[in-house]
Amino acid sequence: MNPVGGIRAGGSGMRGAEDFLALSKALKAAGQTELRKALHKGMASAAKPLLPKIRQSARDRAPKAGKLNERLARKPYRAQARTGAATAGVRIVGGKVDPRMNALGRVYHPVFGRKGKAANGGRNAVPQTVPELRGYFDEPIRESEREIRGDLIRALEDFKNSLVRGV
Repeated sequence: MNPVGGIRAGGSGMRGAEDFLALSKALKAAGQTELRKALHKGMASAAKPLLPKIRQSARDRAPKAGKLNERLARKPYRAQARTGAATAGVRIVGGKVDPRMNALGRVYHPVFGRKGKAANGGRNAVPQTVPELRGYFDEPIRESEREIRGDLIRALEDFKNSLVRGV
């Protein structure tokens, strides 16, 4: 997720990802590693309200039989600030979020008790499609995108204002 990418916040002049990247690079070039860490921490914490929404989505949409819903909800999701030229912004990462599960609703079940060459071509897991599971990770992010963008812009503005006050 790159919620700050290309955002223009009214008349404040904030451009989102571009400002975040420029400020982070300037702090790094000036040797201000502690300030840079504070900037990244502030940006990541602005996106943290998404984490409980993703967990709740997993609980609501994943199959309750076998407790897949709770296993998905307990994964270590976190917000991460990034400053690569093409990836500047904040993204939500999860402990091995399976893109097939999120995009297609596909769950893989282990196959037990088959000896030799299994009928499924020797694979040790078989797929099952769970339509309700599609988008369990992406949809809460998309639904909260406008709110989180505002929070990220405010975090960036607050950081810049605190720098100005400190100088």
